Amino acid sequence: MLLGFAGFISAADNWVASLFLPDISVDFGSPISQASIILTAYLFPYGVLQPFYGFYSDWYGCK
Repeated sequence: MLLGFAGFISAADNWVASLFLPDISVDFGSPISQASIILTAYLFPYGVLQPFYGFYSDWYGCK
């Protein structure tokens, strides 16, 4: 149960980041389409590195 909740919280920051896009856009004086690159720059490595996180967590967890 705790592990499931931790996974939910880990994914929740992705939802929260998208909610801040209008505020980021206003603060930097840019359109939302340009501010969305921030979300892409955050989520792309997050997704690409998931297999590595899983592999190493399994590997270190077995020792």
